[in-house]
Amino acid sequence: MLERLAPAPSQPDGSAPDNGNSTEPPERPWICFAPGTPDDLVIALSAFSRAGQVAREASTSPDAFTAQARQFLNPARWSRTTLTPSTFSLGQGRPVTLTWSFIPDGTSIPGGSNGAGEPTAPSNLKNWLNGLYGSQAVWQPHFQQVFDRWQSLTGVRYVYEPNDDGAAFPSTSGSAGTRGDVRIGGHFIDGNFNTLAYNFGPNNGDMIIDTGDSFFNSTSSNSLRLRNVISHEHGHGLGFAHVCPIDQTKLMEPFATTSFDGPQIDDIYSANRQYGDRLEDTDADSSSENNDASSRATDLGILPVETLTLTNLSIDDNGDSDYYVLTVPSSASEISIVLHPLGASYFEGEQNPDSSCSAGSLFDSRAVHDLGFELRNSNGTSILASRNAAPAGSDETLSSFALPGSAGPYFIRVFGDSTNNAQLYELTLILTEPTPPPTISIANSSVAEGSGTASIGITLSAASTAPVSLQFATA
Repeated sequence: MLERLAPAPSQPDGSAPDNGNSTEPPERPWICFAPGTPDDLVIALSAFSRAGQVAREASTSPDAFTAQARQFLNPARWSRTTLTPSTFSLGQGRPVTLTWSFIPDGTSIPGGSNGAGEPTAPSNLKNWLNGLYGSQAVWQPHFQQVFDRWQSLTGVRYVYEPNDDGAAFPSTSGSAGTRGDVRIGGHFIDGNFNTLAYNFGPNNGDMIIDTGDSFFNSTSSNSLRLRNVISHEHGHGLGFAHVCPIDQTKLMEPFATTSFDGPQIDDIYSANRQYGDRLEDTDADSSSENNDASSRATDLGILPVETLTLTNLSIDDNGDSDYYVLTVPSSASEISIVLHPLGASYFEGEQNPDSSCSAGSLFDSRAVHDLGFELRNSNGTSILASRNAAPAGSDETLSSFALPGSAGPYFIRVFGDSTNNAQLYELTLILTEPTPPPTISIANSSVAEGSGTASIGITLSAASTAPVSLQFATA
């Protein structure tokens, strides 16, 4: 049904796709459906698309589909991008930089017999959005917001490419200064509702939006409908399949929703598994390093004497650990550290073979890894304190640890166990100054000469947590 809609990606010179496997099946897109789309249409379209994806990914990774619960992920991810040095190999847990662009109106988009007669037709995305919003200066920020949100939650960085030469779409790789890795276009697909958009997976990532669909006419809540469809489709572009059940709690469910804004906990978890967390990359220009060693630690700078909380971080597999380096002001004497596993307990699972949704199974993303941490001195190796006693899913806490007396630097290493999966976490650091001892004041005294006694009023400036002794003498 969708064969003509998804040709095998080719290289810019028109040659066969450079996928390292000449028998790889043609790529097929993932589809986002409008609420209320008839079940038979959803099953027909998504079954075809999903079968093509399974065949394609299994051809390069035969064991990829042995476990399809959402937490185990669709195994596809970007392995090459425009801004990745050719000498650097991208793999699971590695950060990546993606460029994105809009194809020019008039660029041909292949049609497909998708049950609603999608024609081969030129892209009219820009003109259509101009009609809804007035100008590109108004609607482009909605796309930017989507990519900014994914970047704030994951190890994926985004660079807008203002140029796009209109090369064959959706089958041409990105090129710096010429076109993006992720290219976005649109034309009439099937009209109102049903198919809202579709997206190709890595290493293509191109997106096609149905410009004939009135679903997008509502721009309420900062154009939530448009933004959630873009965000969902780009989730496929990052390599994520649909996830069940359909209960409007996860962005990557098959149907678009306005029940929330952007990626939710399962989506964030999945992206961290494949691309690491937002602080993983220590070289923003090349995505060439991660913070798995003290020499590449994420620099937190000079910490103020207060609380600093870093959230939506992750251990992405059984070999990952995260290093942070910090210095402290001279007034600080103690540090407290709290490592808090993030997540929730919820039902999730794969689509059924006929593309209907399963009930899923209960998954607790808070307790995948048994997390721990170490506080290390300035050489990055000597351990000053460590915590790893609480069970998985529970906080690890170091309270009021007396620092050795220097500004540092100090290193913090966060680690997991042998589980080959991801664990989100939050790290809280609290610096405190030494508590000054209470001062003593002496009030007016009175003397009873007849009885030979004197009364002297003595007051502490503040309550003390330790015993207080006072030496005195009479004359």
